Amino acid sequence: MIYLVVFAVESFIKKDFSFMNTEHFHTIVIGAGSGGMTVAIGLAGLGKQVALIESNHVGGDCTNVGCVPSKTLIHLAREFKPGDNPDEVLREVIRKRDALRDKETHEVRETKNVTFIQGLAKFNTAKELEVALKDGGIRKITADNIVIATGARPRLLDIPGLPSEMVLTNESLFDLRDAPKHLVIVGAGVIALEMAFAFQKIGTKVTMFALDRRPLTTSIPEASEAIQAELAKRGITLHLGTVAKACDVSTQSLILQSGEEEIVLRDVDKVLVAVGRIRNLEKLDLEKAGVKVDHRQGILVNSYGETNVKGVYAIGDVTPTSAFTHSANAQGRRVVQRIAFPYLPIAKNEPLFPNATFSDPEVAAVGLTEQQLKEYCHPGVIKRIRVDFKTHTDRGYTDGIENGFIIVDAVRLTGRILSVTIIGPRASEMISFFTLAISQKISLYKIYRLVFPYPTYSSGILKVADFFMRETLTNLKGELAAYLKYRFAKPA
Repeated sequence: MIYLVVFAVESFIKKDFSFMNTEHFHTIVIGAGSGGMTVAIGLAGLGKQVALIESNHVGGDCTNVGCVPSKTLIHLAREFKPGDNPDEVLREVIRKRDALRDKETHEVRETKNVTFIQGLAKFNTAKELEVALKDGGIRKITADNIVIATGARPRLLDIPGLPSEMVLTNESLFDLRDAPKHLVIVGAGVIALEMAFAFQKIGTKVTMFALDRRPLTTSIPEASEAIQAELAKRGITLHLGTVAKACDVSTQSLILQSGEEEIVLRDVDKVLVAVGRIRNLEKLDLEKAGVKVDHRQGILVNSYGETNVKGVYAIGDVTPTSAFTHSANAQGRRVVQRIAFPYLPIAKNEPLFPNATFSDPEVAAVGLTEQQLKEYCHPGVIKRIRVDFKTHTDRGYTDGIENGFIIVDAVRLTGRILSVTIIGPRASEMISFFTLAISQKISLYKIYRLVFPYPTYSSGILKVADFFMRETLTNLKGELAAYLKYRFAKPA
């Protein structure tokens, strides 16, 4: 009898007082990258108690191994002069990166209403997490809302014979203190191109190879052609349709295969692998929370960032639609509004996410991709307008811009802008104008009435409107006929 009473009391305590061993928060954010911090600091500023969990460094990829160190290197490389020390450039990148990391870490720890937890989190249930603390031990926490912002990591590549000490990814690149003499870059995407131009400017011999048939395959072919021409001008060799066969450490040689041809790259110091990203999901135990994941797209969310489990959200790289710092921030702001002010109206669809590659020249784009254009409407209803900076703008002429242009795809007759690509100096700054134009349905007719400073690259935007007006109004009958014929036709 006594045993039964004791057993009942113990069971009651375990069941009804278990919350005493588990901390509860309004919101838990997993990942202290740019998106995660946007949510955590945003909600904390509204008086919500937030737990912010990070297994590595505050700032995520952007601060530590992405935007901040890479753009610091790009800036310093642009200022590099003959006789300067390339090693000092890399060390300055590290100094500035570390200074910002320390500043952000301090600010997060001091933010009111934010509890910063350093450790690795995984789900026990949809609203309970178990955190393996960095300094040892386990911490269980619960919340009304959980936001997953764990980002992504570089995809690795197995090259036979290549020792690990020669391999770089974006996660190790910015810890280099000595500039390589010969850097081989695997890939021809955003990271690969940005680093190719930067390292070439500080005196490193750069060779690139990729399985792709053109660089920057996510952009329109005209952008790839311009970038390829600039690579060649700077002496950066690019082998396309090529794979790595083996590495011979004794001679520091990398053997490539391009069709039937074997290519030997000699005196290779480092190999930067930049062939894509893998979402950081496998350690979260998402199945315990019931969160749906697509192995190709990532965590499935609605336009407000909420998963199939109510109160569980995901933002940034782990979602199907975001691959940039600025898009993760935008998603984070939407989640803050959704959680804190659920009854306030919010745009049904996610905002447009422009993209920018900080190569030389810069490449920026916004709007529908080529594939999306094909699915959206018949090609006969689209008018493509190209303005070359060198021949159509005085600023492009004075600055000697060889490979720079604005390409706009717009609907015939109406002037509604569907997609834009800009190649050239300040492309990353100019693209925001078109982001606004597409978002607010500002037509080329309205842009025609604007005044731009002279002489500027942005005056090329006015030239786009000029060309559209001239081609449309001088052939109004033909444009109207084409619009009526193709506007409601099925996509080709």
